[in-house]
Amino acid sequence: MDKVVWLVAGNKGGAGKSVVAKSLVEWLKIQKVPITVIDGDQCTLDVYSVFNTLYRTEQFNLHDDSGWALFSDLLCQPDMIGHVVTNLPDGVNKRVIQFFQKFSTIVSYHGFQVKVLFVMNTLPDGLQLFLNLSEAFPTVIPIKNLFFGAGSKFTHFDAAYGHEYLDKTILFPRMNPNIMQVVRESNMSFSEFIQQRDNSENNFIYAKIVVSNWQAHMLEAFDDFLIPN
Repeated sequence: MDKVVWLVAGNKGGAGKSVVAKSLVEWLKIQKVPITVIDGDQCTLDVYSVFNTLYRTEQFNLHDDSGWALFSDLLCQPDMIGHVVTNLPDGVNKRVIQFFQKFSTIVSYHGFQVKVLFVMNTLPDGLQLFLNLSEAFPTVIPIKNLFFGAGSKFTHFDAAYGHEYLDKTILFPRMNPNIMQVVRESNMSFSEFIQQRDNSENNFIYAKIVVSNWQAHMLEAFDDFLIPN
């Protein structure tokens, strides 16, 4: 069975890492693989709070290299199998970047591949992290979050890396920001939100239709890039 560590990183706070991490968990569920969820962004534990009753879910301070050491120890346990979705914190510092290569070597020894999803907005801030990740890990997939504009608006990324990643970049669909906020406040996964049948204030048909349509586009975008050829 495949053993994959997914690292969801972002070029800047608010780029949409948590949304992409939660979406990746839902895509992997459809692939019928074992899932573990790691939330390394202890400022906002959105991902942990949504999935902690559904999957094995852990928290680590991945702002610090000691947190990466604990994370590595977890992955070295013999019962760790399947896919591990990891939401990285904002503002990864130089000490952590220096630990990337060691982390890759350790988990590879225990049979894990490391794949990175790099979520971005249209700003140039934080694009250096994309290069750092590419130097440390064999698979880094850029994601343009269309919440911030059409794919052509990501001019800073395209100028720096677009020639190499022209046909290798996921276009992550935009969702109505008001509806996205409703989903976030519900503390549900996207699938749970769509399927809810109770009388809660989050349960209204229009929102569920919007989320359902968005989810279909999101899953299709992942299918196009994440399913091996």
